[in-house]
Amino acid sequence: MATPFAPFASIRMAWERPTAAVTSLRDGTRATVDLVVIEAYLDELGGSGEQVIGAQAVSGSSISGNLTRWAVAPSGASWLDSGASWTWDETGLRPDGLPRGEKLQTFIGNLSALPAVGQAEIGHVTIATLSPEGGIDGLVRELAGDEFTGIFAAGR
Repeated sequence: MATPFAPFASIRMAWERPTAAVTSLRDGTRATVDLVVIEAYLDELGGSGEQVIGAQAVSGSSISGNLTRWAVAPSGASWLDSGASWTWDETGLRPDGLPRGEKLQTFIGNLSALPAVGQAEIGHVTIATLSPEGGIDGLVRELAGDEFTGIFAAGR
């Protein structure tokens, strides 16, 4: 079931999720990845500043919202494709393995207009926090999807 925030989603993020570990350095160090496309409701785009996420300092605008859906993009697809034929997980729960501190390509704008980007912000979000999974947070996650915060930095 879709989250109540789904109709208001205005941010799309792309994450290269590792699917297998490198087993031999002779074969190269590039691990295979899935391109996971995540959409979210953008609750707040705050002021600029610097925040420490993990051990790294990240500069940009604070951002928060709720995840609404995600899909693994087909091989060769762009993360900015319309996604009309993709298989979406609409629970609002984050995809398996999405870590704190991950830097995701980001589009902020009219998602229904994609693949046209028009008047949009494109950059990166570094994920600072994700909803805890237990207790009362677990109940809220099931209804509203995972909450997230991060730092958005404009530019390609």
